[in-house]
Amino acid sequence: MQNQPSQLNQQTAEWRNSNAFPDDYETRRLLAKTLTGFCLVYLSHYLDIEPAIFHSELLGILGDHKEKMIEIVGFRGSAKSTFGSLALPLWAALEYPEQYKFILPIADTGLQSAINIANIKNELENNEIIKQDYGAVKGEFVADWTLESEEEWQAKNMLLSNGVRILARSRGQKVRGLRHNQHRPKLIVVDDPEDLEWVRTKENRDKTERWLRGEVIPAIDELNGRLVVIGNQLHTDALMARLKRDKTFKQLDYPLVKDGKIMWLGKYPNQYALDAQRDKVGLNAYQREYLLKVVPEEGADVHEDWIQYYDRIPPELEDGLHGTGIDLAISKKETADYTSMVSGTSFVRDGIPKIYIKPNPINARLSFHETIETTKAMAVGNPFGIFFVEDVQYQRAAIEEMERALLPVIAMRAGGDKRARLRAIAIYIQNGTVVFPRYGCEDLLIQLLGFGVEEHDDLVDAFVYLILGLVQQGMQNPEVIGLI
Repeated sequence: MQNQPSQLNQQTAEWRNSNAFPDDYETRRLLAKTLTGFCLVYLSHYLDIEPAIFHSELLGILGDHKEKMIEIVGFRGSAKSTFGSLALPLWAALEYPEQYKFILPIADTGLQSAINIANIKNELENNEIIKQDYGAVKGEFVADWTLESEEEWQAKNMLLSNGVRILARSRGQKVRGLRHNQHRPKLIVVDDPEDLEWVRTKENRDKTERWLRGEVIPAIDELNGRLVVIGNQLHTDALMARLKRDKTFKQLDYPLVKDGKIMWLGKYPNQYALDAQRDKVGLNAYQREYLLKVVPEEGADVHEDWIQYYDRIPPELEDGLHGTGIDLAISKKETADYTSMVSGTSFVRDGIPKIYIKPNPINARLSFHETIETTKAMAVGNPFGIFFVEDVQYQRAAIEEMERALLPVIAMRAGGDKRARLRAIAIYIQNGTVVFPRYGCEDLLIQLLGFGVEEHDDLVDAFVYLILGLVQQGMQNPEVIGLI
């Protein structure tokens, strides 16, 4: 998909290469009927690099008057706010003023809502081609007596000369009942309604949803009104996650990497660029803001700054104790958990115990037969490795089958719940005993760092059994250095 240029990419490339955007009025008027064409003609200064593949779809849906309820979850810097909070209100107000008489851009804070409307005002006042084609439509700021101060209304309430009112609001403010003359809001764009601090408590998350459903949605014109909600995945129970379960919303999800493909090559041309961005913002922020993975900021059992990596395999690894922790899920249904197998090797270097985790753990939906055959294949490649398998319920049958196949398997008695087991071995990560490969364990690290908020934790279970098993086979309990 990403190797096929979209219409937006093709047009942008052609016009940029020729250095000649449409110079006749009639062509521009025709192009501006669509949001894509409007952006290409009037907001081309925002298209300074090759657009992402998904931009064509995003602009197409935003510019479809028939799409009434839209939720957009996209990575940071994906241009979702540029297109949703700037381009869409501008296009609606200038190109379809009779249809969109009353527009409400909403942000999480008063400051951000003022910035959003200031960006719109800047285009109206300083974009020469907009002024040339649409005439004197620049807005005047007018009083809004529902706001708290003269300074606030001067920054957030704009009435265009074509009769369109653009009124900025922030999360939690009164929206229901607002009218511009006889017009109820025809377009509401809610951009980043929550932040990390806000979503920490269920009370706040409930408050945001009550506000959206009790204030925002009832305010929209019932016949022709549209609602666009833009945000990121901050919590499994935050507003954006809740809206995903609401079938009335058109769902658009744009992670930076999808199915192993980079979705914006113009901005991130290769894996090196992705790694550089990950290193710049940190693993937690990268997973959350760019890959759309929900990662906890605090209260985590494993912290990002504990993780240590290796780039080269040490020579001691050959003589170490090899093991594989296995968490079984004997089902191939799409709703089933995964069968996970995490391998590693323990050894002692200069009197200090180490456990090196091997890259590319198995994490797949396997049948019982496929699971047994996989372990047999692993044993052929490493005949001295030990399998550590939880001894519970149907997993006992797998252990017995592995024993009949003469595989070295040890039944692990699970004590306590999953979190208790993870906390029991987290010390080995914290003090650097456990070392991860630089590449190849991304999914395992996501589950470790996001334990408790990630939908799946099968790799974590397999990892825990591996560490517990290797330790029980003779590794000394290391001390924690520098802890109070």
